[in-house]
Amino acid sequence: MDLARDLGGEAAGLRLHNSLSNAQEPILGIPGPDGSRLVRLYVCGVTPYDTGHMGHAFTFCSYDVLVRWLEASGLGVRYVQNVTDVDDPLFERARRDGVPWQELAERETGHLIRDMTLLGWRAPDHMPRVSEEIEPILEALQQLWERGCAYQTDRVYFPVAAYPSYGALSQLSRRSMIRKLKAEGLLGEVGAGGKRDALDFPLWRPSQEGEPSWPSSFGPGRPGWHIECSVMAMRYLGDQIEIHGGGRDLRFSHHESERAQSEVLTGRSPFAGCWTHVGMVRYQGHKMSKSLGNLVVVEEAAARVPAAAIRLYLAMHHYRRDWSFEWAGLERAALLCSDLARLIGDEVAPETALSAPPGARVAQFRDALNRDLDTARAVAILRRTVVERDAAAARWMTSILCGRAALR
Repeated sequence: MDLARDLGGEAAGLRLHNSLSNAQEPILGIPGPDGSRLVRLYVCGVTPYDTGHMGHAFTFCSYDVLVRWLEASGLGVRYVQNVTDVDDPLFERARRDGVPWQELAERETGHLIRDMTLLGWRAPDHMPRVSEEIEPILEALQQLWERGCAYQTDRVYFPVAAYPSYGALSQLSRRSMIRKLKAEGLLGEVGAGGKRDALDFPLWRPSQEGEPSWPSSFGPGRPGWHIECSVMAMRYLGDQIEIHGGGRDLRFSHHESERAQSEVLTGRSPFAGCWTHVGMVRYQGHKMSKSLGNLVVVEEAAARVPAAAIRLYLAMHHYRRDWSFEWAGLERAALLCSDLARLIGDEVAPETALSAPPGARVAQFRDALNRDLDTARAVAILRRTVVERDAAAARWMTSILCGRAALR
């Protein structure tokens, strides 16, 4: 099925790069209850053990701009971003730090929400937590089992042989996929007593000491990583969605596996009309990582510059590209933020989208965001608008790029 064609309606101006097709494609919505068009967006959220750094902020602020631009373009958005509070990295960090996993998850989830509120996001409509979604996860697992698309050895696995196009999203060879699983410690046991194929992935697994465990017909345990997001996306958005997003590091194996099991589970394709992936933020030559100690946290940046300056600095980088954080770059964004505040005042954006004023700069801004959400070009247009002292246009542009983040 061609989701864009079958959904009908006219294409919105926005075209996004689809990681599956490697092409920019129009974003269409489904008919909403009030006659408008509705876009369903699912974004893979955090595993809450080291939230709060600029890598997280870049991902979620990029999607905040996307949501605001869709709404400013006259489309409705139903936005879901999950919290993966049942996953290996969280449990490993909790064991290392000697704290209950629930306490760590609650603390870091709260930290994320505080940071993103400071940065003026339009909060997701739903932020489901895996630990509260076990029943529908088990129901989905049972359906896969009954269809012969699951088997049990040391764990319950999804056989990738059930989905012939496995690998199409990541566009990796079989050898490359296996190499990546091994490098990330996700390969597991292959052979007798383990999984049949190196690419098969777990749907349900026994819990180790100190980890949560739930009863099931497959034995006590907890869900695998990938099935969690498939179930939450479908529960809150339906069997098919318009946009699925997350960091580029999730393209394989998480999104590849999520796509496979979702389409097998529902018998409908595509699961997502457009797969989008945000680039990585580097600092001191490496991807930001708590294990490397090279984090720049939102609170540290906010102590130096206004929240809107952080948003502008993030927006100066195209969402699909990797880039390196530099304090000098943040300071330059703060200068633009100061100029903006002198022009339009301290008032933050309203909850609902502003009406666009007329003008050539507004048209250029629209064109920039409609071309794969080119925020870097949009910021450059905003800068020229400030120089030209067009307060109405600058206020409208700022409401999309900065949300409700404070200018001072």
